[in-house]
Amino acid sequence: MSAAAPLPSLRRRRDRSVPLPSARESDALYLRLPAERTALFRFLLEAYENVAYFTVLDRKEALIKYIFSPHMRVQAEAVLADIARSVPLERLPYQPEETA
Repeated sequence: MSAAAPLPSLRRRRDRSVPLPSARESDALYLRLPAERTALFRFLLEAYENVAYFTVLDRKEALIKYIFSPHMRVQAEAVLADIARSVPLERLPYQPEETA
């Protein structure tokens, strides 16, 4: 049996002795998930201690804007991959806010 991955809060943290330059803009991904799974998505995302946050753009379609710092893209993608094991996610190739 393989060892389970450590909980997000028990993973090694980034060395903050050398600060990163300030990000001027946030990065975002657009996702669709089953509306009844939005609460589970929120619960799982909160377990990763401020890697990203989200806002619901369309409640009926469960259209989500997943927002994170460009410095945290690798971690934000890894979190999304972990969450996708429990919540079916569909990445959207476009940015709905810009098409409206």
